[in-house]
Amino acid sequence: MRYNLKMSGYYKKYLVMGSGLLAYLFLAGVVHGADFNAVPATGIFGIKNNITVNIKIDTGGESVNAAQAKLKFNPDILEVESVSKDGSIFNFWLQGPVFSNKDGTIEFIGGAPNGVSGSSLQALQISFVSRGVGSGNLTFADASITAADGTGTNILAKANGAKFTISSSSAVPITATPPVQIIRTPVKVSGMPAAPDISIPLYPNPDNWHGSTAQFTASWKLPPDISGVSTAFNSNPYFKAPAVSEGLFEAKTLPSITKDGIYYFHVRFQNNNEWGPTAHYRIAVDSQPPVPFKINVGTGLTSDNPSPKLGFAATDALSGVDHYEIFVNSERAMVTNQSEFLLPPHPPGEYMVRVRALDKANNGVEDKVKIEILPIETPTITFITKKILLGADSLFDIKGVAIPNASVIVTFEDKNKFLVLQNESKTNAQGEYEFQLDKELRKGDYLVSVKAKDSRGAMSLPAGPVSVTYADKAVISFFGLDITLAGLTIILAVAGVLAVGWFWRKTLLRWARLQRESTIINRDIKNAFDMIRKDLGKISEIIKKERPAETTETEFNTVNKKIKDTLDKVEKYSSEDIERLR
Repeated sequence: MRYNLKMSGYYKKYLVMGSGLLAYLFLAGVVHGADFNAVPATGIFGIKNNITVNIKIDTGGESVNAAQAKLKFNPDILEVESVSKDGSIFNFWLQGPVFSNKDGTIEFIGGAPNGVSGSSLQALQISFVSRGVGSGNLTFADASITAADGTGTNILAKANGAKFTISSSSAVPITATPPVQIIRTPVKVSGMPAAPDISIPLYPNPDNWHGSTAQFTASWKLPPDISGVSTAFNSNPYFKAPAVSEGLFEAKTLPSITKDGIYYFHVRFQNNNEWGPTAHYRIAVDSQPPVPFKINVGTGLTSDNPSPKLGFAATDALSGVDHYEIFVNSERAMVTNQSEFLLPPHPPGEYMVRVRALDKANNGVEDKVKIEILPIETPTITFITKKILLGADSLFDIKGVAIPNASVIVTFEDKNKFLVLQNESKTNAQGEYEFQLDKELRKGDYLVSVKAKDSRGAMSLPAGPVSVTYADKAVISFFGLDITLAGLTIILAVAGVLAVGWFWRKTLLRWARLQRESTIINRDIKNAFDMIRKDLGKISEIIKKERPAETTETEFNTVNKKIKDTLDKVEKYSSEDIERLR
């Protein structure tokens, strides 16, 4: 059975590298943090007023399972009456909570067996009584919030305390800023005011559930005819705001909602004629996560089933469970609104499976379980083409035996373990398979491995890898050695370089010898002419002297003979030197 190459391995290699880099940059840029928040964050109280402070955790979308903190307060201004764990997300405590009115400290270390998430999770409640005048600040001296990641990562970003003012007056406590009054002359009209259009940024959608509990501000626009505003906050959806004006303002800040449930903020306008209809804004708050649950793996914690079936049934008494997020190791979350989920096929190995149940206010609780997917029988390789010659008629071929009526996945990787290509072949009733690749790969070495896959998608461990080489075809054989076209080209090029080098060296040596010989010839000729010049000088002296004829003739003959001998030597040596230069 033959298959075509689906994708160039080299393009795929760089695609994988680029994708990995982008994934890394994306994940590195996503920074989550959890906050401690004291609620209320501000307030004005009188002497001997009771002050209830809730310590909340905003997990920033992460799951957490532990937290610790040391809070400080001025014991001359505030006194702790009690610390309550009621409604806390933590159900086991390594420390406390404990407090000291002498040192002005509150400390706790709490944990939960399941990871939880939310924007206003209850950690504990502190009941103070004001005992002195001044600033009664509550601050975090030390704190940490631990992610439910198995490593105890501290993901604390901020620890926001509270600032209280204690006055000598015994007036009603103020935990929200009074509205700013507007002074103007309203326009007179003939009709009834319209119902206000209310906006609350902390609770932007009145149809949804929200998990945040903090001081919040409601606002609206005032038409020019409005002379008075009446507001109310309660749990009655049909409540009619009283026909008593609180003044003229277009925003009002309300204290934090301390108890989960459905509430309504009511606003009503007055003009020169009468009071208009009441507008009702629904605020649904659920700050508690769903009830902890357990994951049931229908196929067992250890199985060769590649797609384990998960069962989970979380409950949430207030807003209700909205959906589940399923995480396998560090893979992207899979989402379902059903209480059962079939995992997509996974190769053999151990996996940490986490399921997070989220309610309609986006509070979450999770459970995790470790599963192991076992491999099926590993295939065998009975034959493989280990060397393929490029440009020849040879093809890559691999044969072997695996489980019957299944698939085998043949994988090519380069020496750096990057995937070059992957394709499938089928086994027959006896489990035999054969795979041929009719496309040539680039010259080089590859690692080939084979895995089996059954009808469920269950996979085996790989057989191999086996080294396979794609090489150039030989053009000649020399003493049993195959030489390819590329090799022959290199040999000829090297031979050419050596020949040029030899010729150039010979030329240089000949030129050097000629230079040396010519120097010797020049020297010999010069010496000969110097000798002749000297002898001619003697003849000139003989001629000038007045001597007997016999003496003069004798001296002249002697000098003449020396000149002749010198010329004979010049003739002889010049001939020999010229012969050597040829």
